[in-house]
Amino acid sequence: MAEQSPIPVESEAEARRRVRLGIALGIAMAIMAASSFSVARGGILRGVRPEDITLLRFGVAGLIFLPILLKHGIATLGGIGWGRGLALVLTAGPFAAFSQAAGYLFAPLAHGAVLVPMSVTVFCSVLAIVLLKERHGIGHAVGTAGIILGLVLIGIEGLLASGGGANVWVGDLIFLLAGLLWAAYTILFRYWRLDSLLAMAVVCVLSMFIMLVVYPLAFSVPRLLSLPVRELVLQAVVQGLLSGTLATIAYNRIVVLLGAGRAVLFPALVPGLAIVFGIPILGEWPTWVQLLGLASAMIGLLVALGIIRLPR
Repeated sequence: MAEQSPIPVESEAEARRRVRLGIALGIAMAIMAASSFSVARGGILRGVRPEDITLLRFGVAGLIFLPILLKHGIATLGGIGWGRGLALVLTAGPFAAFSQAAGYLFAPLAHGAVLVPMSVTVFCSVLAIVLLKERHGIGHAVGTAGIILGLVLIGIEGLLASGGGANVWVGDLIFLLAGLLWAAYTILFRYWRLDSLLAMAVVCVLSMFIMLVVYPLAFSVPRLLSLPVRELVLQAVVQGLLSGTLATIAYNRIVVLLGAGRAVLFPALVPGLAIVFGIPILGEWPTWVQLLGLASAMIGLLVALGIIRLPR
C-alpha cells in the first residue's frame, strides 16, 4: 500500500507573512470599496447620471471577467445555468448598481455609505432565517438591533433634513432597495453554494451585454460623450476596475489567507472609510446624527459578527 505524503506544516514565519498579506489585502479592499461610494456621489454632483455609472462599472468589470467565464464555458455560464445566472443578474446586476448610485441624486454620502452595506447585513439575517432556516444566537440578535438603530437614526435625519433637500428620504429608500437586492443575491449565492468569483463573472459579463443594449435605447449616448473625459475615466477606474473587479478578487484571496471569520472584518470598515474620504473629496462633513448612527451600526455589526463578545 502506497504511503501518503505528509501534509506540509506551515512555519511560524510563513504564517506571519500570510497574515500580513491578508491584512494588507483587506485594507486595500476596504479602501477600494469605500472609494466607490465617495466617487459615485462626486460624479452625481458633477452631472454624471446613475445609468452612466452603471454602464461604466459593468463595461469595465465585464471585459475583465469575460475570460474567466469563457474559460468555464459561457454556453452554460460556467455550470451555473441560465436560470440561476439571470436570477443573479436581477439581484446584483444593473438594477442594484443603478439603485446604489441613484440614491445620491437625493441623499448625501454618509447615508449611502451606511445604509447600503448595513442594510445588506440586516436583510441577509432576516432572509436567512426565513428562507434558509438559519438560527443565530443572542449576540447576532443584539448586533442586528444595533445596526437597525443606526439605520433608523440616519433615516430620521433624512426625514428631518432641510439643507440636503426635502427628498433625502427618497434617496434613503433607494439605498435600502439596493441593500435588499444585494442581500437577495447573497442568499441565492449561499443557497446554491456557488463559486464567488465565477458568480461575479456571470453577473458582470451578462450585465455588460445588457447595458450595451439598453443604454443606447433608453438613455442619451451624446450626453454621455459630452461629459468630461477625466470624469468618465475616474468612474470607470473606481467603479469598474477597483470596486467591481479588484475588490472582489481581493476578498476571495482574503478568505483563503485569513479564513471567512476574519475576512468579514474588512467590509465593516467601508462605511467609516467612505465618510472619511468624503470630507476632503466632497467637502461633506457628517452630522452628529449621522456619526451616532454610524457608531451604532458599526458596533452592532461587530457584535453580530462575534468580534465584540457580549458578557455571559
